[in-house]
Amino acid sequence: MARPRKISNADILAVARDEFLKHGVFGSTKEIARRAGLSEAGLFKRFSTKAQLFIAAMAPPTPGIEGIIERAAKTNSARKALHILSDGILDYFRVALPMIIPLVSHPSFTATDLPKNFDTSAATGLMQAVAHYLKDEQARGRIALPSPQAAAANLIAALHSIALFEIMGFHGGVMPQAGVHAMVDALWHGLDPARNKNVRKEARS
Repeated sequence: MARPRKISNADILAVARDEFLKHGVFGSTKEIARRAGLSEAGLFKRFSTKAQLFIAAMAPPTPGIEGIIERAAKTNSARKALHILSDGILDYFRVALPMIIPLVSHPSFTATDLPKNFDTSAATGLMQAVAHYLKDEQARGRIALPSPQAAAANLIAALHSIALFEIMGFHGGVMPQAGVHAMVDALWHGLDPARNKNVRKEARS
């Protein structure tokens, strides 16, 4: 007689994540157990409380920034590379923020949960990776900026805000890619009027 398939924790968390994204903290553990193919008692043998299950299920994915940076670095145009980088980061925020917001607002979640549920800080890793990429681009002579760290912070903050506004219903729920790239180009061109004479001429033509 074949042994029943063992349900992995990853499978359970995928089901729980879907339930919690749909219903928030009111998601049913009974429904999660049913969809995962085990009893509710079996579910609580894996995750002792609903809060523990919620926190584990809603822990955001890692950004996968290395692959995004690799694609950007291969692009001939540094400006287009920034577009590729920004598209990838925004796609990450579009997935991660709907998980992060209910997670950090859960009454059982505290700062002490961070080291328990995340191998590293995704936000810190993302910032460092983007700053390092911009520093490399500067070393290659493809961009010029006074502070790669500050530029990385500006870029990530802007993309984070776009994703948050989308959740709130702005931009019809999805900001057009052209609008995202226009924001990136604002960073690319900067605010110095002396440097932007040609940009203004192009905009008027």
